[in-house]
Amino acid sequence: MRMKLVKACVGVAFALVLLAPGVTAQNPDVWDPEKSTAKAKQLVQQAIDALGGAAFRDYEELDCTGRLAQFDHNGDRAGDANYHNYWLFPDKNRTEYVVHSTKGGLLAVFVGILPVKGGVFIQVFSGNEGWTMDKSGVNEAPASTVSDFQAAAKNHYRNVLLLKMNQQDVFLRYTGTTTVDLWQVDWVEITDRGEEGSIRLALDHATHLPSRIVVTSKDADTGQMDEDVTIFTNYQANDGVQIPMQVTRLHNDRRTYQSFYGSCKANPKLPADFFTKEGLERRYKESKGKVTDKK
Repeated sequence: MRMKLVKACVGVAFALVLLAPGVTAQNPDVWDPEKSTAKAKQLVQQAIDALGGAAFRDYEELDCTGRLAQFDHNGDRAGDANYHNYWLFPDKNRTEYVVHSTKGGLLAVFVGILPVKGGVFIQVFSGNEGWTMDKSGVNEAPASTVSDFQAAAKNHYRNVLLLKMNQQDVFLRYTGTTTVDLWQVDWVEITDRGEEGSIRLALDHATHLPSRIVVTSKDADTGQMDEDVTIFTNYQANDGVQIPMQVTRLHNDRRTYQSFYGSCKANPKLPADFFTKEGLERRYKESKGKVTDKK
């Protein structure tokens, strides 16, 4: 019995010896600020390389098709839609939704509300402008919807990695390694002088690919701090770029939507007027107003 106790104590002591260097190494709170920033920049560069390096930096257009599921305040599935999502980075987006069903006649999406009970709905954003197209024609998007899009685009992981990191008065620091969803991740925190809140980027410790991005910001109406988490999984390579084929969004710990991409293509060579009001009006004219889902 005494021998077993001695062996157990030796085992615990050995484990503590093995763990101690790791604990010390992963305590960034005691790091010199310059060392912390250097580590954060190293992790960011590793993420860019993992996402495709030059191919990731150089591509501007993205074309993805998939399915979107939205959830209500109780966590129940509120509706779903097939959709086609296009980007011209950093701040142009076009999404075409084929809405099959909605709970209560409304489907919340990335930003805004789709006022449709079924059929096709197109939403286009270009910088500080936005438009929608449905059976009624082409209309100006509400100002609040446009501002919500601008905030979402600014915090897109591609724009954060390639643009946000290089802005003046932006501070980077390494905040440690933790386990998230059974995977080890390295955390980089980005703060901006003059702005409340932060952006925290979790990078897979093994692959260096972005695992999630956590954005904290003050709600203009309530004054409370909100937390929006975007989770990226199922990366697949396309034209040398790693693209997450499943994206999950949570707002204050409540799941709001999940998107499942069936296919994505980098650099699809979209038409010049694709993200303009004129292009949307041409699409409506060509459809002769018949934009319902053809089943």
